[in-house]
Amino acid sequence: MGKTRNVISTSARLLRLVSLLAAQPSWTNAELADRIDVTERTVRRDIAKLRDLGYAIESDPGPWGGYRLRAGSTVPPLILDDEEAFAVAVGLCEAALGGALGGERAALSALLKLRQVLPRRIIDRLDERDAAFVAAARAEEPHAMPGLLLELAAACREGVRVRLSYVDWEGRGTVRDVDPYRLVHAERRWYFVARDVTEGRWRAFRADAVGGLRPLGHPVEVVDAPDPALLVSRSFGAGSNPPTETVPGKEV
Repeated sequence: MGKTRNVISTSARLLRLVSLLAAQPSWTNAELADRIDVTERTVRRDIAKLRDLGYAIESDPGPWGGYRLRAGSTVPPLILDDEEAFAVAVGLCEAALGGALGGERAALSALLKLRQVLPRRIIDRLDERDAAFVAAARAEEPHAMPGLLLELAAACREGVRVRLSYVDWEGRGTVRDVDPYRLVHAERRWYFVARDVTEGRWRAFRADAVGGLRPLGHPVEVVDAPDPALLVSRSFGAGSNPPTETVPGKEV
């Protein structure tokens, strides 16, 4: 049992050491030892372990020499505390919705990857934020919540049929089983491209009109998939604010 505790303690200490090295350009051995509450000899051993793991850590000789992560080296696993992880996730939400980075799809993809590895306590905080979040949209601009966009993106990634709650252009609620394919951002709107299982054709559902979705556990085999961007662009030709566009296709 004592050996297990020692392994856990060493792992936690190494993560803490990486976090400190990433937080500022240089640390002396004494400073690191003080922050981690270990001896300077232990710091030297831990630095050697991190180097063996592939971390490019440079050091200067002498009692006042410092340790630092080498600039331009391969990016090591990113270590974030709770507040940092929450801040990054919120920032990616804002980028995905507002186009601040010029690439909303990249921001949403990064947010999806981050959310998959976040602890439950941080995900709960993000869900609470989404529930209280209100965006002042531009005139006639719809708004899809980040949490819903993540669910739609996850459905596309996992390739499992889902039951979709949707409000059509006449305000009527409908429930459809669909095979997810892609999320498309166009004309300041998000579209969910999926095959309507009942109708046997591809559709572009407006994400802001999706009320919710539930995975059905049926794996999707994509056959005769359309160009998702082209499918969405055709909807613009059908009207100024079309709810969906369809393309015939075989039933999967």
